[in-house]
Amino acid sequence: MTFSKTTVPLLRFYLLLVSTLLAFPNQSYSQTLKIASLAPDGSSWVKALRSIGQQIHEQTNGKVQLKIYPGGVQGDEKVVLRKMRIGQLQGAGFAGQGVSQILPDALALQMPFLFNTYEEIDYVLEKMDPFYKEAYAAKGYIHLGWTDIGFVHILSKSPVRGITDIRQHKVWRLEEEPITGVLFKLAGVTSVPLSIPDVLLGLQTNLVDVVYASPAAAIVLQWFTRVKYINKLPINYTLGAFLLDAKAFARLSPEHQLLLRKIAADEMHTLSLTTRRENEEAMAVMLANGLESIEASANELQTFYDLVEQTRNQIVGSVFSQEAHDRVANLLLEFRQHPPSENP
Repeated sequence: MTFSKTTVPLLRFYLLLVSTLLAFPNQSYSQTLKIASLAPDGSSWVKALRSIGQQIHEQTNGKVQLKIYPGGVQGDEKVVLRKMRIGQLQGAGFAGQGVSQILPDALALQMPFLFNTYEEIDYVLEKMDPFYKEAYAAKGYIHLGWTDIGFVHILSKSPVRGITDIRQHKVWRLEEEPITGVLFKLAGVTSVPLSIPDVLLGLQTNLVDVVYASPAAAIVLQWFTRVKYINKLPINYTLGAFLLDAKAFARLSPEHQLLLRKIAADEMHTLSLTTRRENEEAMAVMLANGLESIEASANELQTFYDLVEQTRNQIVGSVFSQEAHDRVANLLLEFRQHPPSENP
């Protein structure tokens, strides 16, 4: 094969270009991470994800970008997980179900009546951080930060003060969520499994008449418009997480990995504080808009506690590990016996 005088310089140019790109791949290679969320556009969750995207874009000179898909446009969290596994998505802001589907041990943080205060939550999450980061990594995911969903309350079309009342109603249950599955079965409650995007329609069509959510979530998802009562008793604490596929994360340079970890951790912490404030405001807004706050009696409270104990006996060591349960329980006991404020 012969080359003309014009072809040879062109070949040399292309060879030089290829060798330069191979030698300095991170100088020109741009990566876009596709991130999904059930949270609607404009919500604090999505604002936090967009802020992470903007900061990582600026600090890497555009070499790392996040493309956010809000409002469940990529499907519910089960669908999102499937898309992550086949590489259609690289990450998501999970609001509960996805968190525990990937790692059932996350349920150790969400048992009913576990936490009483945010101070307890912050202490346990900080101490458990290495445990959960390593556990998610072993499953093929990079844990970039927790965020509050908040303390969950029962919302209903008729007054629900305790187990006796709830047995008379059709109660929503999150699909494939084991704690409520066992709890409702033990309590003899009729439950209807639905994905989160289907709950509002379920309320509108009377498929369900009792749901449970944090106050802020009840407003964002518009569930509060279809109920009349909210029980003051916080049933449990729920949390979300920003998770990234480990293979996608590994394709980032070490420098960009560190940047993304730091930016995400800061934004997720800020999001938690924002969510706590929003939950307080949301409760006030719902009450101001006509929802009636009701309380459980002492007897009903004890019935709740007894059922939770039975539930714990059935799921600890089977649904999630005894190790995760014991670590959380011991840290909580440690905090309550010796609060950090007593040892400045």
